[in-house]
Amino acid sequence: MRFLKKLIILALLAGGGLYLYGRSLPREHRVSSTITLVARPDTVYRVIRNVRGAALWWTDVQSVRPLAGKPRESWEEDMGASGKVQLEITSENPGSQLITTVLNDDQQDWGGKWIYTVSSSASGTEVRITEEGWVEKPFFRVVSKLIGHHKTVDSYLSSLAAYFGEVSVPRHGN
Repeated sequence: MRFLKKLIILALLAGGGLYLYGRSLPREHRVSSTITLVARPDTVYRVIRNVRGAALWWTDVQSVRPLAGKPRESWEEDMGASGKVQLEITSENPGSQLITTVLNDDQQDWGGKWIYTVSSSASGTEVRITEEGWVEKPFFRVVSKLIGHHKTVDSYLSSLAAYFGEVSVPRHGN
């Protein structure tokens, strides 16, 4: 019985410590990853812009389903074990920039937007994704920090490179 009591106290202390650590982490985060591809910018942009086709090449996405009755182009991505996320296009500069935003109809625990930028450079086509996100609950801020804010962005970019038959390791920066 003493052992169980000590175990419960230890669990409460650990949980409290995680909660306090999570509260010390910022609610908002901003991360950016970039790759360089040989493929032409207009070709790359068309693939990115075809959000319904992402399940064909992005390894994290199992399916994409359009959402009806929304004021903007909206869809739901099934991310497998990570769950489903609903998104919409909130801004576009055709050929060079696309902004998608998480719809929070069913949850208020996390959200944000991705800013996709496609441009020509001396070494090829630069593709940058900047994530401006937020995580509400302190415990999930800890989990998000442990997993890494770049994880999903880097998965997208690596899968995009593979779609074009290229290998490109995402570079992190602001």
